[in-house]
Amino acid sequence: MAPLSNDPFVIASLISRLRQGELTPGELADLDAWIAASDAHRRLWEELNNDDVVQQNVQSMARFNEAAALERFLANKPASKKVFRLPAFRRWQWVAAVFVLALGVASYFFLSNQKPITTLAGGKAVVKDIPPGKDGAILTLSDGSQLILDTMGAGTIATQHGTTISLQNNELVYDATAATGEVARNTITTPKGRQFHVVLPDATEVWLNAASSIEYPVAFKGAERRVKITGEVYFDVANRSWQPFIVETEQMKLEVLGTSFNINSYANEQTIQTTLLTGAVKVTLVPDNSHQHKTAHYKVLVPGQTSVLSKPGAQSNASLVVTDKIDAGKITAWKNGLFNFDGADLHSIMRQLERWYNIEVQYVGKPEHVIFKGKMHRNTNLSDVLKVLKTMDVDFELKGNILYVK
Repeated sequence: MAPLSNDPFVIASLISRLRQGELTPGELADLDAWIAASDAHRRLWEELNNDDVVQQNVQSMARFNEAAALERFLANKPASKKVFRLPAFRRWQWVAAVFVLALGVASYFFLSNQKPITTLAGGKAVVKDIPPGKDGAILTLSDGSQLILDTMGAGTIATQHGTTISLQNNELVYDATAATGEVARNTITTPKGRQFHVVLPDATEVWLNAASSIEYPVAFKGAERRVKITGEVYFDVANRSWQPFIVETEQMKLEVLGTSFNINSYANEQTIQTTLLTGAVKVTLVPDNSHQHKTAHYKVLVPGQTSVLSKPGAQSNASLVVTDKIDAGKITAWKNGLFNFDGADLHSIMRQLERWYNIEVQYVGKPEHVIFKGKMHRNTNLSDVLKVLKTMDVDFELKGNILYVK
């Protein structure tokens, strides 16, 4: 396979086309090889996944002078080549090419497939709808290298100390039968607008909601199986009575033998909720040296119970309580492709939409306390969700990637 050209137009075009799902398997392999070819390529690729960099580029785009850029572009072409004056619609294609040639701006196209697309109609920008999230994640290997899973084909994608990692039917599967004594750790991260399913080396199944992560060893050795998570994750833990399964968050840990449960630990939620569906789980509040809780406090859940950890505030300590009043179908609706808004308030729903549609929500005035009802498929455009929510007398206005709630 010939090395991929370093022509920025070629690279940027591949990256922008990648997000549209237009690359062939051969082109995907070429792009992956280009990323792995040097540290500079890897750093550039990582920048294209950096929200701060993207935001800067978006702001630069807002100040971009298309006509001047086009003239500079044409002026820099070799003198031996004849320059043609293009019709208006063809000139806009050249302007688009200028944007793509700027790799920093290409990161905007790469990450913004979840954002509104603008076209020109009668000289005015028309904002199109925002599509729903989809399957996809970033796999970080033990050496720090990253693989964009939703751009890769089925088959083996990496080997870590004898453990084979492969993609099968849009899920990540680990085979640790040939694992060596040295254990590496991997991390799967789902950005906003992505969700993913992974089968860990012990056959434990894990579903990650948007804006979540899980860190784990590529082979479970020793007396326990220990993982760390952020965000919202559903577990179906393989039963190994001799090797307890431990889940850690920043403020708590869970110990299980074989069970299925959902844990919601998003940083922008006021509580961390763990809902047990089968088996048994021990939920322990991690001691916080900045507050009075210096010893561990725990609760043991039975199926049908939810533990609610209220996060500490400036004047209050963290607290851990258990409730039997749960709707398991509502808790796990996201895993089954649904929004379940029954009993949810406006702010809670908006946080869900921010994560799934990769948008920013801003409130105009002080919203009334409204409780919603109803269910919807998550595989639907944002406008359809807003139509349903508007029936509760809440008004919305979408400008770019910002949803204003009135």
